[in-house]
Amino acid sequence: MSILCNSMSSSFKTKIAVVSLYALENNGVRHIASSLRESGFSVVEIYFKDWVNNNFPWPQEQEVQDLISVLQEREIDIVGFSVRASAFHRMAKYLTDRVRSALNIPILWGGMHPTFMPELCIEVADFIAIGEVDHAVVEFFRRFDSGEDLCTVPSFWARSNGEIYQNDLAPLVNLDDIPFRDFHTKGDKYHVEGGKIRVGDPFITNPEYTLLASRGCPYWTCTFCSNTVTKPLYEGLGGNFRLRSVENLIQELEYAKTLCTNIKVVRFDDEVFPIRKRWIEEFSQKWPNRVGIPFEVLVDPRMVTYESLKLLKDAGLRAICMGIQANDRVNREHYHRPVSNEKIIECQKVFCEVGITANLQIIWDDPFSTEKDKDELFHMLMKLRRPFELYLFGLTIYPRTHLARTLLREGKITEDDIEGVNTHAFEQFRIDLNHPRPKADQRWLALIVLLNKNIFPKSFIWKLYHSEYFKEHPEVLIAFAQVVNLGKMSTVAMKMAMRGELTPLLIKRWVNPRSLVTM
Repeated sequence: MSILCNSMSSSFKTKIAVVSLYALENNGVRHIASSLRESGFSVVEIYFKDWVNNNFPWPQEQEVQDLISVLQEREIDIVGFSVRASAFHRMAKYLTDRVRSALNIPILWGGMHPTFMPELCIEVADFIAIGEVDHAVVEFFRRFDSGEDLCTVPSFWARSNGEIYQNDLAPLVNLDDIPFRDFHTKGDKYHVEGGKIRVGDPFITNPEYTLLASRGCPYWTCTFCSNTVTKPLYEGLGGNFRLRSVENLIQELEYAKTLCTNIKVVRFDDEVFPIRKRWIEEFSQKWPNRVGIPFEVLVDPRMVTYESLKLLKDAGLRAICMGIQANDRVNREHYHRPVSNEKIIECQKVFCEVGITANLQIIWDDPFSTEKDKDELFHMLMKLRRPFELYLFGLTIYPRTHLARTLLREGKITEDDIEGVNTHAFEQFRIDLNHPRPKADQRWLALIVLLNKNIFPKSFIWKLYHSEYFKEHPEVLIAFAQVVNLGKMSTVAMKMAMRGELTPLLIKRWVNPRSLVTM
């Protein structure tokens, strides 16, 4: 693999555009663009708008016209839209129709949504890419350029002359063979938003650098997760969970540091960071010597050990994210996560002993947690050693996941509740306290937002918990929690500013006093 992703001189006449919807850091678009450029294709990356505090505003007419004008001026022959979530279906269809009407060029969709719902997506796009296509996409565009048959490319579906052609998946790729994301190509990247077209990479100056050390998940049974859809697709094709080599990771950061000169922290976006003894030992030796940037990871409670986290801490680990999700009954019976309350308490003890900031994640707005379950979750959280942070997420029901199929079968939801028709991810991906909820849930969320704030002794939280007044008037408690939450966000912002990590982009994404996410 070429370490610097050096692109060959263009050997193909086809001009390709790949469009990211509402994600400036879209790694899928970036990797695809790198693979194509390395193979000699001319590729334009377009980052169309960005999300704003749980809000994905519908495109303005000027923004649509700007997108079309970039495609027109660059004489694009085919457009690929990254449809990374099913909630984007309606928006992607609208943009597809507008681009097709204005330019009459073929449209390709890729991302998680076409992988989840190929039959639905192929009715809109001319072609769809399913699953991993880091290598297969090169073959697709090679055939497109030469005018060869596009109806038999592995991992692609095609719609032609009223017929739909479906193909089996290409084999999973060796992660070390994928070119690094391209930060050195400048004139072929655009950011379209707010009536402005900006040339250049919109994320290159960001202080947070994101990357993956792996793909897939060793714990693929969580019913709400996309892995319950993708893992069965690849049975017999090389396994679902794969690691990059440590050396490959280090080389990427060495490359990125030469161009992304403002990196202050690296965030690993793996489903689960690969805590394997030999891998961790090599990583902990090479990272501080050759990278030397603080990093954050996400772990599963089932793999937390003092020894592995101590190695990572010494290598520069600054913070860790871990999903609690719910109390152990809901985890066990509905999420298929065999993680007990006692295990969560034990993990938090380890985090404190190692000296790592813990960001613990909870799923709310689910259809099966009873008042008893929420009470048990609250009691468990009150047993955790401080300090820790709490991130609350709404339950997003992705299509064809185990959870979606089960809830439909049991009649607890309808098709309208599933992402694609529903746009829950646009509204309550991160919980905000202003969202309308039953009184009981308002009280629980307010208490949970307050319980990890070190300024309040636990005895004070228990008084709020036992108060009959707040059971009847949770709106008072919600207002109090909002003020505390705003104070917490201000403190976090000050610390980030002192570290040089607070940017206008982050402020735009997270600061909205009318809809403040919980912290």
